[in-house]
Amino acid sequence: MAIGPAVTGNLKNNTMNNKIIITTLASTFVLIVLTSGIIRHDVSEKEYLKLANEKQFDGVGQVYIDTSSRGSCVLINERFLLSAAHVFIESDYRQDTIMYEGQKIVAFNPYNNHLVDVIKVSILLKGQKLKVKRITLHPNYLDKDSEGSCDLALIELESSFKAVKPAIINRNLDEMSFNVVGVGFGVSGIANKPETVMPLDIKIAGQNIIDSIGGFEYLGNPTLLFCDFDNPTGNDCNKMGSATPRPLEYICGGGDSGGGLFRIRDNRWELIGICSGSKTDIQQLLKTGYYGQIMSWTRVAAFEKWITENLN
Repeated sequence: MAIGPAVTGNLKNNTMNNKIIITTLASTFVLIVLTSGIIRHDVSEKEYLKLANEKQFDGVGQVYIDTSSRGSCVLINERFLLSAAHVFIESDYRQDTIMYEGQKIVAFNPYNNHLVDVIKVSILLKGQKLKVKRITLHPNYLDKDSEGSCDLALIELESSFKAVKPAIINRNLDEMSFNVVGVGFGVSGIANKPETVMPLDIKIAGQNIIDSIGGFEYLGNPTLLFCDFDNPTGNDCNKMGSATPRPLEYICGGGDSGGGLFRIRDNRWELIGICSGSKTDIQQLLKTGYYGQIMSWTRVAAFEKWITENLN
């Protein structure tokens, strides 16, 4: 596959941000395809917030478009942050109605997709609002054949930020079965009670295990890391890997898009993934809430060369 130059603008189908409304006879269920920070029903949310505030995650920041929180990002040196490309795509929406298993579904499909004007973007990191000079999307994210993979963006700040230690980029393609921690800013709620999910506008973190590696291949390497959200009270929601959940098992997406996935290797924390998210399994959601859903992360090691070449 030919690898194109880095780009700072173009169009992209923003399927990651589609909204679906499912109407039933009894109620109306509003579902954003990507949700985030969903926690176990049997663990206090305070434990997840405590994990997010550990020092090694200080470099996880929040992306703002104008005055609205749009996603998350991770500081990787004094001038640059990594995030998800789809966070910076704006769209208009048109309404479409379809039938799904006898239920009426109203889907809002995106059109007029475009890269946001950089002047509208700012980063909130450790309580400081930082101005952005440039946003560079990975060129293959704009390629229709990648189907939304290569979901990476480099954010260059107008000036250096030295108040936080940057994350260490993972360069090893050995992530399978590692215990990991995801960190970002997004909505939160209890897994088996979808109605509790709401924006908190605070940093939240959770644990999981890399259950699978796959997706679109870039330079011969799969580009996505996958984790499922296992139920602590049964294995009927297990989709891949072990059915035993981590103590702070969770699933992310939505406002967590662009946030970091970290692991400990050789006694140091490394950034191994950037939150990309995935479409919600509606049947599973109606049956068990967010248990059994699968989250996906863009695999940082697969893009280490591109990241390094664009840090200038």
